[in-house]
Amino acid sequence: MARKIPVTIVCFVCLFMIVFSSSAVLGKGTPNTPIHIQADQLRYNKDTNKYTALGNVVIKGREMEIKADKIVLNNTTKDAEATGHVMMTDHQDILTCTHLKLNLITQLGTIYKGTLKTKKGNYVIMGERADRLGPERFRVYNGTFTTCSAKKPAWKFKADRMDVTVEGYAVARGAKFYAAGIPILYSPYMIYPTKRKRQTGFLIPSVGGSSRSGVMISDSFFWAISEDKDATFTETYYGNRGFKHGLEFRYARTSKSQGQLNLYYINDDDYDANRWAVIFRHDELFNNGFYAKADINKISDNDYLIDFSDDIPGKSSTDARREDILKSKVNFGKNWSKYTFNGEFSYYDDLTQPNNDYTTQRYPYLTFNALEQPVFSTPLNYTFNSVYAFYYKKEAEKNQYMDLHPTLSYPLELFNVIQVKPRAGFRETMLWPSDVADGQKDDFESRSIPDFDINVYTVFQKIYKTSSGNAYKHTLKPEVTYSYIPDIDQDDLYWLGRINKESLLSYGLTSFLIGKTVLEDGNSVYHDYVRFKIYQNYDFEADDHEFSNITSQLDLWPSKYISSSTRVIYDHAEGDFPQFLQTVKASDRRGDSLWFDYRYRKSDTQQLNLNTFLKLTEKINLIYSSKYDFREDDFIESTYGLVYHPQCWRLDLLVHHINKSDDGTIPSETQVRVMLTLEGLGGFGN
Repeated sequence: MARKIPVTIVCFVCLFMIVFSSSAVLGKGTPNTPIHIQADQLRYNKDTNKYTALGNVVIKGREMEIKADKIVLNNTTKDAEATGHVMMTDHQDILTCTHLKLNLITQLGTIYKGTLKTKKGNYVIMGERADRLGPERFRVYNGTFTTCSAKKPAWKFKADRMDVTVEGYAVARGAKFYAAGIPILYSPYMIYPTKRKRQTGFLIPSVGGSSRSGVMISDSFFWAISEDKDATFTETYYGNRGFKHGLEFRYARTSKSQGQLNLYYINDDDYDANRWAVIFRHDELFNNGFYAKADINKISDNDYLIDFSDDIPGKSSTDARREDILKSKVNFGKNWSKYTFNGEFSYYDDLTQPNNDYTTQRYPYLTFNALEQPVFSTPLNYTFNSVYAFYYKKEAEKNQYMDLHPTLSYPLELFNVIQVKPRAGFRETMLWPSDVADGQKDDFESRSIPDFDINVYTVFQKIYKTSSGNAYKHTLKPEVTYSYIPDIDQDDLYWLGRINKESLLSYGLTSFLIGKTVLEDGNSVYHDYVRFKIYQNYDFEADDHEFSNITSQLDLWPSKYISSSTRVIYDHAEGDFPQFLQTVKASDRRGDSLWFDYRYRKSDTQQLNLNTFLKLTEKINLIYSSKYDFREDDFIESTYGLVYHPQCWRLDLLVHHINKSDDGTIPSETQVRVMLTLEGLGGFGN
């Protein structure tokens, strides 16, 4: 859904920007602010203490500059009058007018036939006359506003007269909205707030629909509770379902503490049930470095995300509709320079089961790790990893689990070329089961297993220079690792999964190509061109096929417009590829773009995802997006779109089709989405 903007802002924005232009023109000053004058001719009348500047006149103040053919300045009162090709610049905004009167101290004055162009937002504001009547009071005659810089703007707002009080209200008489020069909206009298802060009020309605839910009409009320809190109440009518109520509450307790609560409820006529969703997000960073994050998701029924997939923030509609497990979690912890502590309480809703009585929940899950660091002043390094977890099922067993794994390593270098790091560790695992079923063991179990590995690698580099001063660096890193776990008797363990004896040799090669380009100003930019990695394992303990599958990954960036990533797993024993992933992204200077990825997994996946954006003309673009499943021999979802984008507005027309899944859990649906955007103001639609 597009960003919504208050109705009052649409009608008021032209007034606000003219107010802004008046403030910018009149500048800021004090009686002691120096004023610098340049001109072809400069006359001074000692009796009246007036300066008259003629020809290429420039007056510079602390925050502004005024140019004109003629400027008369009363040095006593600081009243200035500029005529003839008047241009005022304030930062990157430019005001032109035929006649300007202002007092450089009080900032009161009048602008005649003025046009303001702002860089930020590309605003164009014009007025026959604008008077500043007081520090926060303005009166504008025949004012217009648009973001179109063409002589005949595609759209504009206009009012015959506007009386504006900043941080108060604006009263407009004869307010009109023009499209292609034709007035399509009119109000003889309007009053609305002119506050700089967020304002309570209704938002622009949304209209849409789908083949399953019917026509959709939605309107929202925005409540600016305080500077750190606001809320949006939304009422949505679905032709086939009824009224859906929504609440979105946002808060920022501090700069390091913010969150959002979303509540939804509908008495669904089509589903014949009361349905609801609760979504809560919170991030907290305490002064002592500890953090906490909450991500809570609860829904009334297993089909809720199929019908209202947009309600879960941060998740695409496609993923939400196909979600089997809905997870809620609370994370907390702290990171030090050499240590990390993390915890999580998690709850899983299995959307494939009628209830969660036999779904494994995990709370808490705690980890404390010491990163690799020296043992006092010795050449030895150590690490320490630890886990504590409590696994719970409502109608089944519970388990407390703890795993401790300290290691010692001794990094060394041979012949100033080969890097070697032997490492030895010891793993202690403990488990306390309870509430187990009859006939199963519930005794405390523990297991102690040592492990060992040694890593050896070296790096070869060569730099290739060109006559233009550019250079390319090629790096090769061959690497070998041997890991060993002895055979430990674990026959008496029931709950702990067995760790088998391991004697594994892993070897691989990594290659990089990086380029350096020298710019005209002497600075250099760097670009990654190629990254390639290939590796394989040899298992001394395996009964057959001691060599594992070969895994390789190739990443290419031949230019800033093209990138590719390929990941391949090759089964040399079977002579085929059990896994393959290919991703390509391409674009050009015009703005055309193509992105696709092909995913293949021999056991269960063969899917192509495609997204394209094609610029037919400077104003017309085409959008196409699809997900095709080769195993189902059909499209999962498809989106067709047309974007019409003239100079200062945009119209998006999209048709989104969802196919019925093979198992029937996801029904077929077609959605039509329309979005109108006025550049600089935002958009409305669905």
